[in-house]
Amino acid sequence: MVECNLAKVEVAGSNPVSRSKAIQGSLHPGCLFCLPMTTYPDSKTMLPFRPFLNIYLNTFPDNVSGYAKNFKCKSFFFISTVLIISVLLFASKDVTAASDHSTRAVTSHVTSTVSGQVDMCLSCHKEKPDRAHGRDVLGCFVCHRGNPIAGTKDRAHRGMIKNPGEFSVVSQTCGVSGCHPDEVERTRRSLMATNRGVISTLRYYWGETSDRNENITIDIIKREHIKTPAVDYYRKLCGTCHTGMEKGKFEGFLAEKGGGCTACHATKPKVKHAGKGIYHVRMVKAVPSEQCIRCHNRSGRIGLTYQGKYESEGYGTPYDEGELSGNLLQDGRFVQNLPPDVHYSKANMACADCHTQKEIMGDGKNHAHLEEQLEVRCTTCHTDTTELKKLSEISQIPYSSWKRQINNSPVPRLNIKGKNSRYFLKRLDDNKLLTLNPPSEQCVKPVHKRVSCISCHSTWVPQCYGCHVQYDKRARQLDKIAFKETPGKWTEFKSFVRFNAPPLGIIEQQNPKDKVPLTENSNGQVVILVPG
Repeated sequence: MVECNLAKVEVAGSNPVSRSKAIQGSLHPGCLFCLPMTTYPDSKTMLPFRPFLNIYLNTFPDNVSGYAKNFKCKSFFFISTVLIISVLLFASKDVTAASDHSTRAVTSHVTSTVSGQVDMCLSCHKEKPDRAHGRDVLGCFVCHRGNPIAGTKDRAHRGMIKNPGEFSVVSQTCGVSGCHPDEVERTRRSLMATNRGVISTLRYYWGETSDRNENITIDIIKREHIKTPAVDYYRKLCGTCHTGMEKGKFEGFLAEKGGGCTACHATKPKVKHAGKGIYHVRMVKAVPSEQCIRCHNRSGRIGLTYQGKYESEGYGTPYDEGELSGNLLQDGRFVQNLPPDVHYSKANMACADCHTQKEIMGDGKNHAHLEEQLEVRCTTCHTDTTELKKLSEISQIPYSSWKRQINNSPVPRLNIKGKNSRYFLKRLDDNKLLTLNPPSEQCVKPVHKRVSCISCHSTWVPQCYGCHVQYDKRARQLDKIAFKETPGKWTEFKSFVRFNAPPLGIIEQQNPKDKVPLTENSNGQVVILVPG
């Protein structure tokens, strides 16, 4: 007599990963009650069988049904169990086919992950995501939900989630216990999700608030129905650049923006001819720069400048042999090629090689401005060996341990490696080691103490002058937050753009109560001023 422990699986909770491990250790080979009755105890697929099974169990004498009710399986019980379950399965198949001709059985065998979790989706779907989210490791259900033990397509796809990274569903997918709950919580509070700095600064300069650190976010705007000119301007011209926007909601170049976790981490596989049913986005840690530049290409134009693209919007510049440049961005802006950033042209570095997870995904705090979330400066890497050693030691700490002290981390967590008394930055996409050079003698001279690195090392900076906004209350325009056209249309235009001889200025904090973030020794530092 062998005891079947499936009653204990019921307390494993709703987490698919934990339940999978519990089931793996509890299934009794030879007990056909194990698989259908408790693999997915919340599934409705096996409900029709349970009344018959209860009648069957209650039909036996007490001494036998007692064993059965308590899942104590005996060899003489096995044969009768097989017969009853077989009859019920065939009957269910006939009833389903008769009631719905459009729904047909799509599998003939049970498919499961390496942990033993049944996932019938794997019978039809041959897609292969990345290794960490591999089909044989997690299956389809953990991320996409639905009904993984249904034998028909229609029933299997009910409740399925197309994009698991969307913030509206992420608590059921990426954020479940055992996956990425901490990262999800931090990301939802980050500035890329809330847009707090964009909205508060806009309202401050438009005279709608006296507090440029105002606690106002996209969710607050929607929940409290805030309607002001600055907010309307934001909703119609700026509202697509936040990670909380639903991916694919708009057409054209806007379709790739948003998507929660997948806004950054989902990339298309590098294959020319993926077979039918094989295509699946790749979830990557090494986020390519293209993902970042989808949004970071306006205002200061930092993403375009990094690549060496100087842009116009068709109002006179840039010219190419007397004509407008023929190079176009996806949104119709003209660009001209200029020298790119040295980190791009010589080191082939992606944005994520320097900008850390804590910077991009946030630290869980509600910051007011981007500068408060940044922690990496030029001098973070271009410094002496003592400081580089600290960075190297931090990078050796296991991520799970470092994550617990993320808000108290003394230095940024960069991919710094030490080798033979020298230090290197390891590129995320291919692990190539890039030598970290210390600053030159000129840079460390006392006379240059107040001069920022960018003041000397920026060869060009885009500068927009004469920026104006026109509002036509008779027209209508698409509200990117409400996903519908509303009264009033905003149009931007500028007098001219230039890229040479950027003006220099000095950072000063006039009001002690002003929370404008200043780095160490930055008060009074000479920097480049970038109108635009």
